[in-house]
Amino acid sequence: MKNKIHIIEVENNEKESIKKILEHINDKKITYIKNKSYITEKILQSIDIPGPAIILNSSGSSGKPRKCIHTLENLNSSAKASGIWLEKQGFKLQNCLLFNTLPLNHISGLMPMIRSKIWCCDLINISPTLIKKTKELFVFTNEIKKERKHLITSLVPTQLKRLLSEKDGINWLKIFDLIWIGGASISSETSRKCRLEKINLAPCYGSTETAAMVASLKPKEFLEGLDNVGEILCDINLRISKKGLIQIKSERIGVELLESSKTKNFKDKNGWWETSDLGEIQELNNSFYLKFIRRIDDAFNSGGEIVFPKVIELRLTKFILNKKIPIENFMISKIPDKEWENKFQITIDFKKQTNKTNIESSLKLLKNFSKSWPKHERPKNWIIGKIE
Repeated sequence: MKNKIHIIEVENNEKESIKKILEHINDKKITYIKNKSYITEKILQSIDIPGPAIILNSSGSSGKPRKCIHTLENLNSSAKASGIWLEKQGFKLQNCLLFNTLPLNHISGLMPMIRSKIWCCDLINISPTLIKKTKELFVFTNEIKKERKHLITSLVPTQLKRLLSEKDGINWLKIFDLIWIGGASISSETSRKCRLEKINLAPCYGSTETAAMVASLKPKEFLEGLDNVGEILCDINLRISKKGLIQIKSERIGVELLESSKTKNFKDKNGWWETSDLGEIQELNNSFYLKFIRRIDDAFNSGGEIVFPKVIELRLTKFILNKKIPIENFMISKIPDKEWENKFQITIDFKKQTNKTNIESSLKLLKNFSKSWPKHERPKNWIIGKIE
C-alpha cells in the first residue's frame, strides 16, 4: 500500500519545525525534511514503504546528492549506538544536555532530537543568530553548566573555526564535556588550538546514509594527540576495499528514494555500502579506529555542506540554453575561503563578438539566478575569461 509523503520545510532548527516532525513521527507518517532556501524540486507524492520514516537529502559520501530514507528504527539504533559509546566513558545519558546548532534537514541536526528521546535527556536548540553572539551564548550556557549536567554538542568545522576566533567563543567551547566535530576534516592548526585550550573535541565520521556517525574519537584521545576519526561504533562493521574506499555494513543504512517512485538499496547483496571516501583502519589499544584520508570524487566541503560541481554544471548549462546566453564555455574552480574553508568561482568564456552590453546583462542574469541557490552553492566570484 502506498503512503503519502509529507513535506516539512525548515529554516534551521526552530521549535515549530521540531514539533511538526515529532507529530509526524507519532502519526507514523513519511516525512521529507527540506530547507526552505533550497530550489523547489519535484518530490514523489507517495511511496510503498511503511511509516514512520524520514527522508533527507544526502550530502555525505555517496559521490552525488541523493535522497535517503530512514525508518525510525534506523534513527533510534544510531542514537543507541552513540549512547553506548558515551556510557563506556562514564557519561550518564539521562544527565546529558544536548545543544543542537545544526539545521534539521541534516542528519547531524536531526539526530540530537532523536538522541534526547532515546537517552531521556534534555535538548536545547541554538539558533544561527545566537551562536554568533558569543558573549551572550557563553553567559547563557555557563549558567546551565552550574547544574553539573554533561553538556554535549555537534559542530561543523566552519562553526568551530569561527568560535575559536573569539575569546568568548573559546570560553563557550571549553564548557562542553564533549563536542562532536564532523562534516569535514579539521585543519592541523584548528586541532593544535583546541588542544592548547583543552577543548573536548570528538572528531567523528558518518553520513546521511548511515544515520549519522559510525566512528568517533574520545575527547581524551584527541587531547592526547591521536589523529583520526575514532573508534568504530558497536553496531558497525567497517572495512577498506582494494581501492582504499571505506565500506560499511550495518542494519541502520538507509535506502535511496528514486524519481521513478521506487527505492534502491545503498547496500550490495552482501550488505556492504561503499562510500566515496578513502580511509584506513588502525588498531590501537586493542580496538579498531578509522583514519579518514579524503574523497575520491570532485565534491568538496563548504561550510559543513558538500558541493557537487556536476550538479552546479548541469543547473547552469540548462539555464544558459534556456535563456540563450552567449556563452561558449564555463569552468567551475574550487578556491580556499577563510570562513567557509572552500568556495568556488565560475570562469565564463563568452562567444566571439559578444559586446560589452550583452556581457554585463548576461552576468546580471547569472548572478540573479544564483541568488536562489543554497548558500554553499553560490559562486564567490564570476570571472570573464576569453571571448571566443
